[in-house]
Amino acid sequence: MGDFKIPHFGYDVSMHFWKLALNIFFREIRLRGAFNIPSEGPVIFVGAPHANQMLDPLLLSIHVHRETGRHVQFLAAAKSLQRTFVGAFSRLMESIPVVRAFDNAKPGTGTVYLSETDPCLVLGHDTRFTQEFTPRMQIQLGKVVQYAAAEVVEVISDTQLRIKQEFKTANDGSHASTELLGGKESEFRSTGGVGGLEFKTIPYINQQEMYRYVYDRLKHGGSIGIFPEGGSHDRTDLLPLKAGVSLMALGAIAHDPTCQVKIVPVGLSYFHPHKFRSRAVVEFGSAMDVPPELVEMFKQQKREAVSKFLELVYDALKTVTVRAPDYDTLMLVQAVRRLYKTPAQHLTLGQVVELNRRLLSGYTHFKDDPRVKKLRTDVLKYNLGPVTFSLHSFRIAG
Repeated sequence: MGDFKIPHFGYDVSMHFWKLALNIFFREIRLRGAFNIPSEGPVIFVGAPHANQMLDPLLLSIHVHRETGRHVQFLAAAKSLQRTFVGAFSRLMESIPVVRAFDNAKPGTGTVYLSETDPCLVLGHDTRFTQEFTPRMQIQLGKVVQYAAAEVVEVISDTQLRIKQEFKTANDGSHASTELLGGKESEFRSTGGVGGLEFKTIPYINQQEMYRYVYDRLKHGGSIGIFPEGGSHDRTDLLPLKAGVSLMALGAIAHDPTCQVKIVPVGLSYFHPHKFRSRAVVEFGSAMDVPPELVEMFKQQKREAVSKFLELVYDALKTVTVRAPDYDTLMLVQAVRRLYKTPAQHLTLGQVVELNRRLLSGYTHFKDDPRVKKLRTDVLKYNLGPVTFSLHSFRIAG
């Protein structure tokens, strides 16, 4: 099964252009794990953390193109594609447009608050729920509660509706504070209706057409790129992953069992990214197969299968996202990890994550020890060229 490619030479031209541009902007872009990039067959590249909306897909795509010549098609917000520059750039990159429900949010009428006795019952003041909501739409609150949102399952009246589960914040998926959301109906009456929170209505978007397009690309051996955290952020840890990558991988195989999709985790690390001539590291992790038992579960219990597969993807991403304080420390941890493991050893995802954690923790604790300083110097020299030294001359405690 060959790699599916649209005969679009603009992609190759744009790759060469952006490679030159990034080589000017960055002092160094270090590639790790290039041998993990599949040269053929269906693959989904899963990148994290998603720090920059433009740089992240560029860095990933450029290295895949340089190593294998493959075209990685990224999912991109349809609204962004309407902008002149971003739209032209995305079309050259053969991006797949995705209509996001939140991009079509509209202000709702009146204000809302929660029932004191039922956290899934939303009450309104001067609202028009029957006109503005239908089941499967979402209701989104404001900044004061971190844009918490919930799916509507029942519109009871113009002033009452029921949500599927408690409001969750947009940032990390945690439950919004009931104290912030709550209110008493009697208080509205006594204050003449002053109070509550403003809200927005978010339409339900059927993404089946987009998923069918992705399934077709994967069926023909294509390469898909996705950042499952959703929007870009500047946090040091990973945000909860969105379900899209699970739906793509499991759905593609469920539709065509011969489509053996590989998942490749990609870690992106920037050091002083807003400064000219800064550094970046792109690490490709080991390709992961989609467990057949989850594909079978997906056919019967979609939600549970999606959740279990997201856990596997999250664990895989943790192996390539070491949150080191600076570039040299990251280079040190990655090199020591490779050298410490004997060629015959095979580490599980959990063991790689734990090894990363212990190496970083041990180095941080013992970094002023003369032996560790010497080890650091030797390893950084090793990164530049051959050097002989004993890695096991000093054991870093975990």
